[in-house]
Amino acid sequence: MPLQSPPPPVQIIQAQAEMPLLPGSDPVVLAVFQWALAHSPSLREVVRQLPAADRKARYRLVPDLDANYGNLRIQATGDLYHIDIGVSFLGWSRCGDALEPWVATALFLALETARLGRVRETGNPRALRFVWETKAEAFAFQAKVREELAAADPVRMRDLPDGELLYKHAFRPGVYPPAASKEIPRFSEIPKRRPLPDGVH
Repeated sequence: MPLQSPPPPVQIIQAQAEMPLLPGSDPVVLAVFQWALAHSPSLREVVRQLPAADRKARYRLVPDLDANYGNLRIQATGDLYHIDIGVSFLGWSRCGDALEPWVATALFLALETARLGRVRETGNPRALRFVWETKAEAFAFQAKVREELAAADPVRMRDLPDGELLYKHAFRPGVYPPAASKEIPRFSEIPKRRPLPDGVH
């Protein structure tokens, strides 16, 4: 597992993207999310749609080490749903992949869940496993985001592996033997975002 990075500067915590994020997101995932959001129009469109897909949902971005991938941990609190969106770390920690495409995939799957009303199925975590058709759509989205990120940073994001292939091989090292995992964007590279609208936390 990667070493814990220092917490990001205060402006990153205070200036989230336009989605209802709860306090407590992982600082590394949050930093990667903000960089990817600034450089991927496709990801921005998913994030733009997420608040309206289920207005009672509030999200946190957290690491996920599940090779099956696609878990959303949901807790109902009053009228709201607190949802941890698990971002797969295995492609990055084992296979030399970047973390940004997996942030994008996790948010795509969260949007699909909210669109279908699955957020309300809080009793059985297994009910939130995704069918293969949904995963295939998520990997098509991930491939598009990979292209956008590689165009934005052709040095750091060059030679990205195929995320669907990594998943099908259960993120086993050796499918794409890594020289080293892709660097996380430095906090100084994270663009400052405008504050959330009133009423969104």
